[in-house]
Amino acid sequence: MLSKQERILYFLVVCIGIRTIIAIIPLYIPKNFLPVLGVLTLIIGISFLYLYFSNKRMNAPEGGGVTWWANYRLIHGLLYLCASIYLFQQKRLAWIPLSIDVLFGLIVFIVNKLK
Repeated sequence: MLSKQERILYFLVVCIGIRTIIAIIPLYIPKNFLPVLGVLTLIIGISFLYLYFSNKRMNAPEGGGVTWWANYRLIHGLLYLCASIYLFQQKRLAWIPLSIDVLFGLIVFIVNKLK
């Protein structure tokens, strides 16, 4: 089991870090590669929605054995699906829902950890 400091570091570096990279990518890759990123975001979005509706993975070790973010998976999933639609249409606007997802995740984490 990870310590509290390790969980915080893991969240900020791995989770937020990877989501930030995914949010920035649509601004820099060639337009014809945007649908490829759309496949990735579609898989991520569907995964979030599957976990939300099936209540799976509720004892995440990276959360200290508690998946406190489970109720927010619906929002994450819908933001990723929205980004996928933009990416399949080869619109760089996909960075917006992906960035909202990063900010939302960070805010929810801070609020949850200040309880």
